[in-house]
Amino acid sequence: MDNSGKRLILGLNYSGVHDSTVVMITPKGETVSACALERLSRVKQDGRPPDALLQAVDWDQIETVAVSTDERLWSPDNPFSKLHPRPLSKPRNNYLEHAQPFYDYLARLPRPKRFVCHQLCHAASAFWWSGFEEALCLTYDGGMFNSPWFGGLYKANRAGGIEPLDRFAASHYAKITSLYTIVTALLGFTPNKHEGKVTGLAAYGSPNLRCRELIEELFTVNYRIGEEALEWFQAYSTETPPIFWVHQPQRRELFARFEQFRREDIAYAVQAVAEEHIIEILRRAGDLGWHSSAICLAGGLFANVKINHRIKEHGFERIFIAPPMTDDGTAMGAALVVASERPGFSPEPIRHVFFGPAYGETDIQHALQKHGLRYSKVKEPAERLAQLLRDGAVVGVYQGRMEYGPRALGNRSLLSAATDPHINQDLNARLRRNEFMPFAPITRIEDARSCYTDLAGAEHTAEFMTITCRCTDEMRRECPAVVHVDGTARPQLVRAEIHPLIHAVLTAYKEKTGIASLVNTSFNVHEEPIVCTPDDAIQGFLESGLDFLYMEGGYLVSSAENHEPALRCLRRGIALPSQKERDLATAALVLNERANAPKELIREKEDEIRRLSAELSDREAALEAASERAESLDHEAKKRLKEMLEKEEILQRLNKHRIFIRWR
Repeated sequence: MDNSGKRLILGLNYSGVHDSTVVMITPKGETVSACALERLSRVKQDGRPPDALLQAVDWDQIETVAVSTDERLWSPDNPFSKLHPRPLSKPRNNYLEHAQPFYDYLARLPRPKRFVCHQLCHAASAFWWSGFEEALCLTYDGGMFNSPWFGGLYKANRAGGIEPLDRFAASHYAKITSLYTIVTALLGFTPNKHEGKVTGLAAYGSPNLRCRELIEELFTVNYRIGEEALEWFQAYSTETPPIFWVHQPQRRELFARFEQFRREDIAYAVQAVAEEHIIEILRRAGDLGWHSSAICLAGGLFANVKINHRIKEHGFERIFIAPPMTDDGTAMGAALVVASERPGFSPEPIRHVFFGPAYGETDIQHALQKHGLRYSKVKEPAERLAQLLRDGAVVGVYQGRMEYGPRALGNRSLLSAATDPHINQDLNARLRRNEFMPFAPITRIEDARSCYTDLAGAEHTAEFMTITCRCTDEMRRECPAVVHVDGTARPQLVRAEIHPLIHAVLTAYKEKTGIASLVNTSFNVHEEPIVCTPDDAIQGFLESGLDFLYMEGGYLVSSAENHEPALRCLRRGIALPSQKERDLATAALVLNERANAPKELIREKEDEIRRLSAELSDREAALEAASERAESLDHEAKKRLKEMLEKEEILQRLNKHRIFIRWR
């Protein structure tokens, strides 16, 4: 077969449980497209087969499918690490191994497969995008099916590629990621999703020696209690999204151990243990003579921006964190590993991650008409948006190609002034979030020094909102909404040549207010992925009650002019299946499949179903209340319109009798 026309490498992350992702790159390492399934399916971290992403693939252009894990599970000859300081008291025997549906799905893809070590994929996703000539690469996550490793340290250089120095065997070593996820579930958050809330909560905690001791025991000695409390249901399902289930009996047992402590102190303890664990690994690396002035980070652990900050402070002159640091990034890493073996491979430092779908003006117009929205077209959007933000409005921005990775970086973002510390509560209420971290600031690269004190060497990675830094006194004073209780912030720095609209908005806003930063948070409501299509953006805008929505092409939509469409949207939201309803249905399926399970497990599922049902009722009540508010607003708007018409009629009558002339 003539393969001369096949020039693209397709990178695939498909584990059957979460973060299904497809990317395409050229042999030189240039990105053509990258997107996670969740953005199209609207199910956060969707792990089902990514058929929706593959529908548009021209297989005649694909040379190889790079898969981000090993083909089969294997056992290393030497599972012992020189760096990892926490061997398990007793090795694990519950190895992660792919089941047959994984292979059945890959067999459907009509191109040769190349299986790549999962941790090497993480390392590649950070190093080849960093622009560094050489660096150490540290990876760390919860592990992957078919891989014996859950982390490791690599040496990397552009000439020689990436080679392992030391790796962490899942069979023999404690996983700080598992501990963090267990604590997330213990505190009542959703594991594998809401670890960031624990990070934020930790800043409000205090050291507690006994709490710290129990956390340490859970890390290496009693780890089975925590790990056995969590289980994936519906893995490899093509219909029902997989669910990471928390077994309530084990959770109750854990809670009994920690019920004497404040939630904040538990969060503080696990964050402290996690930070110190990683610093100890790096300290050991230094003792072994593995040095570099630069470090790259990837893997789910490094979604923790506080850990990233600690690593930078450990003594590295330069740092870069993969923008898609979790498993969605391994699709890119797998493709880059394969491309790095081709002649001509020469990736440039990553300048942006706008690699997702884009929708044209026709699509936007169709969506606006579909929802019956009133809108205006503005000729100078940056000036208009800056004025709205100065006046206290919350503005959704929808433009260009969607961001790849977990952060919204200006194309699917919500912007607001950062001057009001209470904006966090207001926005969280609108978006139905319960966050503890403040929202992140967005700042022009020219203003970085006046806002942040320790960015040197982290400027590039800060363009992707992957690290915290300390704020200046000016930043703390002028932008309290984006400064955390410990005086740090998680900024996005923007350049005019990469983010022309956002940079222009910031420029105009600073001219009007003298303030250099704005709030930037992702354009999504709670438990929904970042918006993808124009329809997603409009629905999110109407549902959350944002003040304005700006859409590419100069389309500006005002909430005040669209009460009736908002009311229709809210009423549809009550009728349509919600995420909780889908979870409830899945729970029923699980219970049915486990009909022969022990009574304790059945009672646990029934308790969980009742909890989900109660949450669904609360959600419906909230939507009913929102509907009533919308009706009230609609009534008020009609009342004011009637008053205006009456006043206009009076003015016309007065003018008719020339009373105005006599008055003048």
